Amino acid sequence: MRKYTASEQLNAMTSQWADNQAIKVIGGIGLNKAAMIRREIEQQVKNDGYRLPKPAIVPMEYVIEYFHININYLKKLAKLERGE
Repeated sequence: MRKYTASEQLNAMTSQWADNQAIKVIGGIGLNKAAMIRREIEQQVKNDGYRLPKPAIVPMEYVIEYFHININYLKKLAKLERGE
């Protein structure tokens, strides 16, 4: 399993919507697991009373919440990667 850098993860979070590939990078997981998580998040979005604009994408904010991501911490790590 490939490990993604903080910069790669932050880059994957720059979109409003997340597909399986973005979830894979953000979670550091395989594509099958990412698809399973996307389906879980789709159900949560629907349970919250929202509709999705098209199949196989979910709001990025739900993905960030799902993985309990501390974006400020990732930004600090990304700066360290760049040597700032």
